[in-house]
Amino acid sequence: VRGSNACQWAMIRDSLAAGCDVYDLRGITPTLDADDPHVGLVQFKVGTGGQAMRYIGEWDLPLRPMVYRAFDLYMRRRGR
Repeated sequence: VRGSNACQWAMIRDSLAAGCDVYDLRGITPTLDADDPHVGLVQFKVGTGGQAMRYIGEWDLPLRPMVYRAFDLYMRRRGR
């Protein structure tokens, strides 16, 4: 068993024990193309047996706006 699988499985078990009925693995790419740099991550997520859901999106609520802006500027210049 790979470490990432064991870690996710433990978190899923803990979530179920806490009464959660949804465990969100976050986003996936639209396809499973072999040349996609994220194909391994998508295969891992698909392998958990879940289903793809579409949500309305996400927003950031910075607790330290100046640090947030500086980091955002850094990431833009870095070319994400």
